[in-house]
Amino acid sequence: MPEPALAVVLGGSGFLGQHLCRSLLAAGFRVRSVSRSGAPKGSGEPWSSQVEWVSAALGTPEAASALRQADSVFHLACTTLPSTSNADPGYDLESNLLATVRTLEAAAAVGVRRLVFVSSGGTVYGPARQVPIAESHPTDPICSYGIHKLAIEKYLHVFRVSNRLDSVVLRVANMYGESQDCSRPLGAIAHFTGRAVKGQPIEIWGDGRTLRDYVHVDDVVGALVRAAAYAGKERVFNIGSGRGVSLLQLVEMLRDRISTPVTVKHLPGRDCDVAENVLDIGRARRELAWSPAVTLEMGLERMIGAATAGPPPLAAGSA
Repeated sequence: MPEPALAVVLGGSGFLGQHLCRSLLAAGFRVRSVSRSGAPKGSGEPWSSQVEWVSAALGTPEAASALRQADSVFHLACTTLPSTSNADPGYDLESNLLATVRTLEAAAAVGVRRLVFVSSGGTVYGPARQVPIAESHPTDPICSYGIHKLAIEKYLHVFRVSNRLDSVVLRVANMYGESQDCSRPLGAIAHFTGRAVKGQPIEIWGDGRTLRDYVHVDDVVGALVRAAAYAGKERVFNIGSGRGVSLLQLVEMLRDRISTPVTVKHLPGRDCDVAENVLDIGRARRELAWSPAVTLEMGLERMIGAATAGPPPLAAGSA
């Protein structure tokens, strides 16, 4: 019997990465994770022992060596956040763009069949000219994070047209899920839910009328797995819910589901935030036969339940 195909997850110890590793194992893959932290701390889940955890920073010789024998590579690793990337664009570009180009060179050299890259549907487009935003929308990012994501997409194109490495890009909307760290300033749903459950005021940058598209991590994992097996001609896909919800609406949805008072503290608006971002997911529906299964209402119920129960079942990790 032939050995199962090897899937390498760059950033496998992070929030999305752990969910993906677990799903790939269930699908019969051998799984190797490459991240700065190696194995996530405190992980006691049975699936974790089946993953080969490699501690290496993206773009290093150690990370390149971990790509050997890989059939598919999932690139989830990132060192910055949209809200902080403008503070040091040089670091953002060096640790993400340059490190990724080195990774593409290594993947091409060892004959990786397909690389799936998680780009940012929330930042690569910039200010919306029309909503929902299709993949053909102009790309004018206003933060360094979006610029490096878009630049990686362009380098992937270069490798594809030169027949060195095949790839698929997923432009993912605002992702959330029960095991997300509620204490980090990343992900409005996790942050809002965590503070609301604890009775702490929810902090909103600006007036709260900004529209966002929220997609559950389980649905993102499903899209990643489908993208790795996709045999069509398209190479860029929006992955979201196709539904816009403002921050103020999100607060009201939490109020409807939490018995304790939910208060809001408004902070000054930020230059890195666009007014609205809602993705057109028609291409993913048609080509990947993918559509989100977890509605925002379902996801919020699950988030509240997890935040009320205590620590998440997945361990903390750094990609």
